[in-house]
Amino acid sequence: MSREQLIQALWGENRGKVLTLLFFILLIGALQLWQGLWIDPQLESTRVGLRNLQTDLRSIQQRVAEGGGAKISGIADDLEHFYQMVPPRSGLGSFIGRLYSYAEAAGIDIEQISYSAKPVKETELLGYQLSFTVSGSYAQVKKFIHKLENSPSLLILDKISLAGARQATEEIVNLQMQLQTFFREGE
Repeated sequence: MSREQLIQALWGENRGKVLTLLFFILLIGALQLWQGLWIDPQLESTRVGLRNLQTDLRSIQQRVAEGGGAKISGIADDLEHFYQMVPPRSGLGSFIGRLYSYAEAAGIDIEQISYSAKPVKETELLGYQLSFTVSGSYAQVKKFIHKLENSPSLLILDKISLAGARQATEEIVNLQMQLQTFFREGE
């Protein structure tokens, strides 16, 4: 039997096995190419990121060991003190009452206060947005603002607008305010 006949006989009997073997050889080559072009670079990038994070962690641990722990503890204490200064949600009524008393002390009236609440992200706080208008003489409005500035509550002035008007012989100032204050949730 010649060499060609031997090859034809083997091909005829084992054609499925040879094709399967060829398929797996091509599949292994494609997988190695995919690993070399896509998987290995991502793996190296992840390793570099991990090394950087480990370096940062060691640096933070060293700073904490050198006394940074006291600073972190101090920050946590300050944050806890801040949360204790913020009144519970049930204090909204007394806060609004205080606004009315400030206006009364200044000799002016608040006709209506509208408000809405919204949770403050990543905290246990509710932010209340309050809007109202007061009218009076310049001195009265100034006294009211002074009372607000000295309020023990945490206030953020979002919007303010002043408009002057003349009523009979008196100059009147209309003050529109939008401010925000904070209360603790869940109490």
